[in-house]
Amino acid sequence: MSDEFELSSEGRRGFRPFAEFLVALRFLTRLPVPFIRTLDPPSLASSMGMFPVAGAVVGALTGAVLVLAAFARLPDYFCAALALGAGALITGALHEDGLSDVADGFGGGATREHRLDIMRDSRIGAYGAMALIVVTLARASLYVALLDAPPLHVLGLMAAAAAFSRALMVDLLWATRPARTDGLSVMAGRPSRNTTLIALAIGGIGAGVAGAMMLVPAAGLGALVAAGVAVAMVRALAMRKIGGQTGDVCGSAQILAETAMLAVYAATLSLP
Repeated sequence: MSDEFELSSEGRRGFRPFAEFLVALRFLTRLPVPFIRTLDPPSLASSMGMFPVAGAVVGALTGAVLVLAAFARLPDYFCAALALGAGALITGALHEDGLSDVADGFGGGATREHRLDIMRDSRIGAYGAMALIVVTLARASLYVALLDAPPLHVLGLMAAAAAFSRALMVDLLWATRPARTDGLSVMAGRPSRNTTLIALAIGGIGAGVAGAMMLVPAAGLGALVAAGVAVAMVRALAMRKIGGQTGDVCGSAQILAETAMLAVYAATLSLP
């Protein structure tokens, strides 16, 4: 994940959902965010409760590209490629960058310090390239599978997966100590327990309801469980390899959790 973001070290009291949403959207995307300089923006840590809302925007826009391309009668995998490209443009490939850095560091580093050094290196290695290829192919195939659903369901399911996966990223930041004394996750700050609960409630309820209404109740629950397991596995590996979390670890957790949720949705659609 990139460190290029101006973070406020001063907390703001009170729940200001609109301002917090704008801060979250500015951090997680490259979308133009109006009024951000005139709202006395809250700190990033206190704005993390709105991460799932910003994530839903990303998922819905990506889904819109997928649906519109399908309406244009383009080949399915070309539609998926367009949607993946749009998603990367919207987020600045923030989470993909984290995934490749973690794969390179965890796969190629012999010691904790060596792994952290590799993860800080902007160059991509064999492990990082393979991780991106595998995950990109997996997501493309899942996007194609989602095209079997009605267009509005595609938008809703992709928004749900994008939202809850980013809520879990907030939980990871709250529950896991930083592996470094500097870096993006340290500068961002640790979200409070209440902020974490807000993020999980927004993302979890939204994703659960979307999966239940657009597919079947078991799909909504199964997607939440699959995402939780994915993040737990990333956290366990990070604790063993580097002793904590970094921005790259959080990005990896998000993209793998989202992929796990989409896999559950796609599997449900394939059932007779």
